[in-house]
Amino acid sequence: MNSSEINELAAALVAAQSEFSAVPKGSVNPFFKSKYAALPEVVATAGPVLAKHGLAISQHITYDDAGNDCLMTYLLHKSGQYIAYSMRLHLVKGDPQSQLSAVTYARRGSYMAACGLVADSDDDGNLAAQAARVIKKPTELTPAQEKLKVTLGKKFKEASERKTWVESVVFHDIKGINELTEQEVKLCNDQLALEEAKS
Repeated sequence: MNSSEINELAAALVAAQSEFSAVPKGSVNPFFKSKYAALPEVVATAGPVLAKHGLAISQHITYDDAGNDCLMTYLLHKSGQYIAYSMRLHLVKGDPQSQLSAVTYARRGSYMAACGLVADSDDDGNLAAQAARVIKKPTELTPAQEKLKVTLGKKFKEASERKTWVESVVFHDIKGINELTEQEVKLCNDQLALEEAKS
């Protein structure tokens, strides 16, 4: 969804992207000692550059036609032009903590996507390529998958809860942890760290 014209917005975004630096991974995942870029770091990195070029990000909770919670993200320009898109929120449970966690995770990803931001030392491509080259038995777990399985076992009592939680993070159905790529395992670890920080 966007305004009838986005020429001024597009020009401003091109200028802003030429000045964006990689978002530093300043937050630590307590489970695996890895680092990730949290929402405050994303906003602190991009916010001043966006404002300089008359741009802003606005995010709101809304609902889709089926009544599902969604996050609406607007990339706004001072001319009034805008681009907007909706992202469904995947809640593990129906409690406020689960909703807040889903909102925070969606806000971070949507903010970075709208601006074209990347995190410092972004190795998504390398991890995906490595995962594609790994040949393993269908039920065999990598060390990272095994660690994630143990961590999830401590967090959720039921296997169905673990499965639902993982699927809400990676945005696709899985039959088991062994189906996750290295990057998806990393995404799960980052989300666990966010939820741990809020508990």
